[in-house]
Amino acid sequence: MSVNPLFQVRHERRGDGVVVVASGEIDLATSPQLREALLAPDVSSASVVLDLREVTFIDSSGLGVIVGQQKRAQERREQFSVAVGGAAAVQRILELSGLAKVLDIVSDPQERLAA
Repeated sequence: MSVNPLFQVRHERRGDGVVVVASGEIDLATSPQLREALLAPDVSSASVVLDLREVTFIDSSGLGVIVGQQKRAQERREQFSVAVGGAAAVQRILELSGLAKVLDIVSDPQERLAA
């Protein structure tokens, strides 16, 4: 898998949960990296927040990864939230796609996880 310099993803353990922080562009080329990061054993937690505040672009493949994570979280009875504060392009696509109605959208990961 090639690495796109316009995309980065990492995770941070905070309190009883995990924050997966993505930055840059999430598209067909980078969405597999996001999915891999969300499925990593270190990310396994009762509460996960996907932090998209530094994402500048997201397409349907990125939305598919988010929907997949939401379904997995529901099946496992885990909490999954998406932080979008300040990422107007991400907030808009979530609203246009209807996902804003079914996802737990927050401005900042701290709204769901202790530091």
